[in-house]
Amino acid sequence: MWCPRIRVVVAPVSVCGAIACGASADVVSLSAAQDATLYESGDGSLGNGAGQYLFAGRTNQSPSGLLRRGLIQFDVAGAVPVGAEIVSARLVLNLSQLNGGAAPVALHRSLTPWTSGASDPSGGEGSGAPAALGDATWLHSSWSAGGGSFWNAPGGDFAAVASATVLTTGVGLYTWSSDALLADVRMFAGSPTMNFGWFIIGPESSMGVTRRFDSAESAGLGGIVPRLEIEWTVVPAPGAAVILFGGLVVRQRRRL
Repeated sequence: MWCPRIRVVVAPVSVCGAIACGASADVVSLSAAQDATLYESGDGSLGNGAGQYLFAGRTNQSPSGLLRRGLIQFDVAGAVPVGAEIVSARLVLNLSQLNGGAAPVALHRSLTPWTSGASDPSGGEGSGAPAALGDATWLHSSWSAGGGSFWNAPGGDFAAVASATVLTTGVGLYTWSSDALLADVRMFAGSPTMNFGWFIIGPESSMGVTRRFDSAESAGLGGIVPRLEIEWTVVPAPGAAVILFGGLVVRQRRRL
């Protein structure tokens, strides 16, 4: 003689579980849309918009050294689908040459739009080249023979607090990643008109401590181009069946 027994198991509702949501993840690796180096100059006559290197730090030129600041920007909104959630972001640069000992290099969000022109310095590129149309220079966010557009302050306009900082100790690949950098990338995706990229700020307090990174133009010259790696997910709306039955699971067992 047997009689059926019914056991009811109540499961918590989770509309964002793996089955309910079916969330998909992807990683995209972006090359720079534009990059440049600012060379400290009283008249803003020097640029580097198309060279194979980016510079950051202070040179050993007398009497007190000259500053170098890199600029880099990526088209985030064009690569991440509308509605996607960006869950991680990291910038990878190849440090191909350095002077001085271990020193930090920081990313600071640019507060002003800028452009890069066709100037391409010769040799090691450490001294820059005459500014060309559209170059970002020490004084200009976009240079032209008639004056162009100017930064609010010489040397460029950037957030006072760094988005990410890495200690550089030798040549090789370095990765910048932080909550603040992730917030920048999310803003670039959601508000592309506010995407002005980052300044690459090296050690500026000591002479002769400079960093040289490969630029986006170095690909055909043996360099390793900058990459912005973004991981994002898309979470579709849960189906009607999941909403209806997701809160209750009934199992029936029969025992003798």
